[in-house]
Amino acid sequence: MFRREERREEFRRMERRHRRRRMMVGGMVVVGSTEAMVKMSEAEAMQVQAATGQNPEDMSHEELQGAMADQGIQGQPVTEHDQQAMANAEAAEPPQEG
Repeated sequence: MFRREERREEFRRMERRHRRRRMMVGGMVVVGSTEAMVKMSEAEAMQVQAATGQNPEDMSHEELQGAMADQGIQGQPVTEHDQQAMANAEAAEPPQEG
């Protein structure tokens, strides 16, 4: 039973990662989805990637928040413009099969 729960959690993690994206909005990097977005400079995104070995958009929201905290990165406030840009990008994405 433990193995099944482990697989289920891995599937959920993969599903979350597939829905996350990285976009440039107003010169800043916005990572995530409409449900959970993080905004930082491109240099900060590269710092997270260098420290973790993972692209920020491939990390869960919790992993990204932890990596940012470890690196002393506070991030920037997400604006309505950022949220709308993410919503438009998600709406333009073809539906996932599955």
